Amino acid sequence: MSAFDDYLAQLRRLDEARRTADEAAARTATAAESLGQRTARLAEHAAAQRTAVDDLARAARTAPPQRGAAPPLSGDPMADIAAAEADLRTAATALEEARFLAHRAPWLPRWRADERNGLIYGLFALVCVVVQLFVLRNLRADDTLSAIFLAAVLIGCPLGAFGLGWLTIGVVARPKLSRSARDEEQRLERNYRLGLVVCGSTLIVACMGFFS
Repeated sequence: MSAFDDYLAQLRRLDEARRTADEAAARTATAAESLGQRTARLAEHAAAQRTAVDDLARAARTAPPQRGAAPPLSGDPMADIAAAEADLRTAATALEEARFLAHRAPWLPRWRADERNGLIYGLFALVCVVVQLFVLRNLRADDTLSAIFLAAVLIGCPLGAFGLGWLTIGVVARPKLSRSARDEEQRLERNYRLGLVVCGSTLIVACMGFFS
């Protein structure tokens, strides 16, 4: 092989090395650009979520959650970005949950309205039965006044229990947020038929307990 051939072979090797270096530099630039784009997108999403949380807290008239310090970086950009994306997905799920609960009753928000209202009416009905049994066992209708008082207690206690249950539902079942006043009234289901049945049945239960 002549010196000229050696020179051409050396040029080909140099050109191949240059192309390899250029391709490696292009891949590195592309990876860096991709990381930069993902970081910018994450920062934009995080700012939007922070604004949404603050707006929800302001609408619900409550303090926004405390924001902790950012976790330390691991030194691997890909791993740090993947962890940040996972945290944002978790935060988005928590935000949707908070929005759902903000439009539900503050007390037992995951219960259905009839279940929650039945429990409220039932608690007042239980107190009503205790009062009725106490009066029945300790008061004798020997005269007209005593008979009138006894009848007033037996009839008035169920009505009082129903009224207190009705008012309590208006307090504990009213959501923090409602899309409109009409929507709020529709959501505030009081189940008055259920309340009348539960509270009215205390008269029968008290009489059965008295004569048993």
